[in-house]
Amino acid sequence: MIIYGYDTISSMLELDGYQFKMLLNEIGVVLFPCTTEHRDAAQPGIHYADDYQGNALAAMVQPGRVEFRYHRQFSDQRVKQLVARMLKLPELDFAREFVVTYQARTLTLDDV
Repeated sequence: MIIYGYDTISSMLELDGYQFKMLLNEIGVVLFPCTTEHRDAAQPGIHYADDYQGNALAAMVQPGRVEFRYHRQFSDQRVKQLVARMLKLPELDFAREFVVTYQARTLTLDDV
């Protein structure tokens, strides 16, 4: 998995109450500030578009929590597998203990 944008959010991790956005698919992770729309944060092979037209999940990240928006092409199991891979990346170590939700439901990664 490729990580894009870690340098743009890394300093935020030192602050209380940070918030940033994320895109995720099998190719990689895109991290970016809240001032950028998900649809405008595309990277090679990773893009989000309204009405399920993109190939990536959109998420919001804040201390202790990653909230993924629903995407009809991503089953719960697929999201769990992607998140498990993502959390193995050294740059995403800060999120290993975070609550991860998809469709407002908490995902457990124990069965991945």
